[in-house]
Amino acid sequence: MLLLLLACAGTDPAAPSPVPSPSPPAPAAAVAAPPAAIEPPPPAGPDPHVDLHVDTPTQMVRRKVGIEDPELESGLDDMVEGGTNVVVEVLWPPRSPQPTWPAMVEELFAKVEEQDARWPDVEVARTPSEVRRVLAEHHVAMLVSIEGAHGLDDGGPVGPQLARLAALQRRGLSLIGLTWTFSNRYAGSSGDTPSDNPAGLGLTDDGRALVDEANRLGIVIDVSHASDAATMEACQRSKAPVIASHSDADGVHVHARNLPDEAVRCIAEKGGVIGVNFHATFVGPGANVRKVADQADYLKKVGGPGVVALGSDFDGLIKTPDGLSDAGDLPKLWAELARRGWTADELRAAQGGNFMRTWQAVLDAAGPR
Repeated sequence: MLLLLLACAGTDPAAPSPVPSPSPPAPAAAVAAPPAAIEPPPPAGPDPHVDLHVDTPTQMVRRKVGIEDPELESGLDDMVEGGTNVVVEVLWPPRSPQPTWPAMVEELFAKVEEQDARWPDVEVARTPSEVRRVLAEHHVAMLVSIEGAHGLDDGGPVGPQLARLAALQRRGLSLIGLTWTFSNRYAGSSGDTPSDNPAGLGLTDDGRALVDEANRLGIVIDVSHASDAATMEACQRSKAPVIASHSDADGVHVHARNLPDEAVRCIAEKGGVIGVNFHATFVGPGANVRKVADQADYLKKVGGPGVVALGSDFDGLIKTPDGLSDAGDLPKLWAELARRGWTADELRAAQGGNFMRTWQAVLDAAGPR
């Protein structure tokens, strides 16, 4: 596997510059010290190609396989083939009895850490600078996210929940989603109706505390799956950009999981990104490469080119679009967007540059730690 990654990586970094010769003796009695050696800058590595949302950890745990398994939609070989070199591995605790949620997160996190320890060519990265180092080594950077803040909830007071968030960050957690398909103690879900949650579908007091704490820690807030009210409140309350890691647009296909234009604009104006989701139900009828490109085009039209990113939802038991069955197929999407007139800079931004900018902004807003 490592050989395959290296084979795809291109040429070796340039050799270091020679060390300058010492200066000749000064005319005075003292002799000038030789100048320090000039260190060459670290190799830049390839541009980041980011997938903001894959459920691969769930599949690895359920099927007792590693990231190299060929049946995964976002396994290592497919990522290399399609150019993905930064992938957000999602810890997803499904709806179940409450006390098991943190245990599920722990089991999934341990599986990601196992891949980090097992494979020299994948590594959990905690900051954009760590990602750049991993890419310079022509390896794959894994980021870690929790899909649904109920993954913090053991039924106790909110304070220990937020302390758990900080502890997980120390292990490599970089993003957290407010909800999944049901409302939780933090926020309303797009999967619920007012009758499911009569107290309201926006942020709760605990949810506001979660947004504030994520801002303080420099953890990216993800509003995919949140209700429209919770999405807008989180976007407006947050002192840092927020993202929708795997969401499509209502303006292309109306669905409760898709974002209305006002949410697209809020996320864009805040400096965040929206990862185009590949699930055919959200993309719209006849989902294929062109229909996914329609979603990217629409997000660009409403929010500008800086809001567009990719969040495939591979390995999430989705119905994949025709022509985009796994991570190895991603070049087809970029080719379709190029055919439509997207510039090279716009493509690089959508492929990963936009998210890297957003992530750095979130960390900058948190300040030095």
